[in-house]
Amino acid sequence: MTQDATVDQLRRYLQEQLVEAEDISNINQRKQRIMKLEAALFEAIEFVKSVEERELVESIIFEESPSVRLISSSDSDEEVSVVDSESCPECDEPQSGEFSFCQVCGYQRK
Repeated sequence: MTQDATVDQLRRYLQEQLVEAEDISNINQRKQRIMKLEAALFEAIEFVKSVEERELVESIIFEESPSVRLISSSDSDEEVSVVDSESCPECDEPQSGEFSFCQVCGYQRK
């Protein structure tokens, strides 16, 4: 993709995934996938509302916080990335390989 993804594109993607999730044959997997997608869609909508409200009052939209987890050496950093390849290095939430960013905190993976 030549341009950065926008929140609008994310919302459209999530809505498309919701439609596709209806075709999942396993009822439990379908319910779980739909719940995750609806939660993500809700968060995207809430984010847009929050940004719009902050723009109205000319507040800082968001500040990036430094990482809470400290790693002492580069060797342990490599170990963490290999062992926790399925979790976000910023928030430690489980991740799927579908996205190049964390669905929870927005961290861009390299």
